[in-house]
Amino acid sequence: MINVDTAFRYRLKLSKAAGVTSHKFVPVLAAAVTQSGLKYILKKNHPRVYVYLGAAEDEESLTEIAEIFLKNYVSPEEVKTKLLPFLEGSGFVLKEIELLPYHLSNVQNLVSHVCYQVTGVRGSISRALSLCPKINRKHLYSIERLNADEVKIIMKLNPSGSFSSVQELLKLLGLDVGKEDYKAIRMALYWVDKNGALQPL
Repeated sequence: MINVDTAFRYRLKLSKAAGVTSHKFVPVLAAAVTQSGLKYILKKNHPRVYVYLGAAEDEESLTEIAEIFLKNYVSPEEVKTKLLPFLEGSGFVLKEIELLPYHLSNVQNLVSHVCYQVTGVRGSISRALSLCPKINRKHLYSIERLNADEVKIIMKLNPSGSFSSVQELLKLLGLDVGKEDYKAIRMALYWVDKNGALQPL
């Protein structure tokens, strides 16, 4: 049982290179916490760390979310300084750390949408949406063309608590997804505020 009066919860915001698997970052982060000298809270004899809603292995991501739990207060700046040397070469870059209220809802329950910028996509978006209204309503929040082969797409969270494959979704819409020049970058995660507006995490 954790004494919430002496537990400190930190959210880490990271970026991830394509070719790196998010779920494999859990032991990397746990090892970094162990070696950092930070006084951490245990879960099953390991530092209590979580990685939420990781992007697919073949996707670059500018918004990966993890959390760690410490026994005593340390400024977010110091936590970042202590962790950075042990994350080098992991394929993840630690960008920001913030201290959270312990009882704040976890990311899995909060996040509702994800934004991608995708290169290598051709075809008429308006025609795709008119031909696939069910897919549009169920999976999409918005999609816009940025240039001849690049789109920005905001997808909804699945009932299972995960996101559809952005590449498969684009194919279902009937858009031409190139093989050689295809590239998906996860740009942001969003939650919905009380007014129904999307807010970046």
